[in-house]
Amino acid sequence: MPSAENRLRILIERFRTLFLLTPFFYLATAFASSHLTPKQLKAFAKHVGKTYWVVAAEGKSPLFYSAPSSSASSLRTGERESFRITEMAGASTQKPYYRVRFSSGREGYISVDSFLEEFNSTLLAQDPDHRSRQKSEKEESRREARIRSQPWPEHVKEAVLKRQAILGMNMNEAKAALGKPARVVKLRQNNSLMGEQEQWIYENGPVLTFTNGIITRMQSVEAKAE
Repeated sequence: MPSAENRLRILIERFRTLFLLTPFFYLATAFASSHLTPKQLKAFAKHVGKTYWVVAAEGKSPLFYSAPSSSASSLRTGERESFRITEMAGASTQKPYYRVRFSSGREGYISVDSFLEEFNSTLLAQDPDHRSRQKSEKEESRREARIRSQPWPEHVKEAVLKRQAILGMNMNEAKAALGKPARVVKLRQNNSLMGEQEQWIYENGPVLTFTNGIITRMQSVEAKAE
């Protein structure tokens, strides 16, 4: 059985060993925590290849950079501008970045932390205008079907679909193409053989002259003013 002196010496050695190893333990822990786990990397990688939209919220918008660093110059994004995440940069570090390509063709970076923080706030996974766009597409589809069903010449239908007036259109066709005019002016004719004439004037649009209900002349507002 070791003497009291030997037991004391053993305890001192153990304490000294523990004291020396403690800093290495903390360094190893810090080194391990500076790298993302495979589970974290897998979760972050799910966003690569997907498209997102920038939407300012309360005057706040996410920060994008020209390089994968917070010290790089920042990039200004447009309201409701979309971008696609192309890859994850710096996956072996504690602060990885997503590399993105904007709809404008520019490329930039956003930190993964910032992306996750802004997700569903200033960054959306769905086009914020998709409902209004769907509504507009449905309305346009109904308009096309209505125009196609009219007993008009094919070239008139095509012009109406493009919202254009052409010579030879009657008033109903012109209204279908351009809508109601801002002003209608009845023209006086010295020669009764010319028939009845009137002008339809559109704001920032053409001036249509009808003779007996048929377009016989088209001018711009500027040309008429001259």
